[in-house]
Amino acid sequence: MFIGYLPYEAEDTFLEKLQMAGCHQIIRETKADGQPGLSKIINELREGDVLILCHSSHAGAETDFLRVLVQVGTKCAHFVSIDEDFDTLRDTALHYAGATR
Repeated sequence: MFIGYLPYEAEDTFLEKLQMAGCHQIIRETKADGQPGLSKIINELREGDVLILCHSSHAGAETDFLRVLVQVGTKCAHFVSIDEDFDTLRDTALHYAGATR
């Protein structure tokens, strides 16, 4: 399942990007305090799911972003940042393909 995440008061253009990315579900924060929606998504991820953000900064500070990457990986799920063209499934596959040559 493709699951999109929008931080509090994210611009509508970000919503459109997630829709164009094919998200089956989009969670939008409704309050400025914390990121309970993002935590909920991560806790409910299943193997093969894809968490999609428009930008890595939507995960919070740099340390929060790294924490999100680790948590998504431990769930055997994948992470995509649209604006940065970062895709853990694609990038991992390319890495392993290059290593076997």
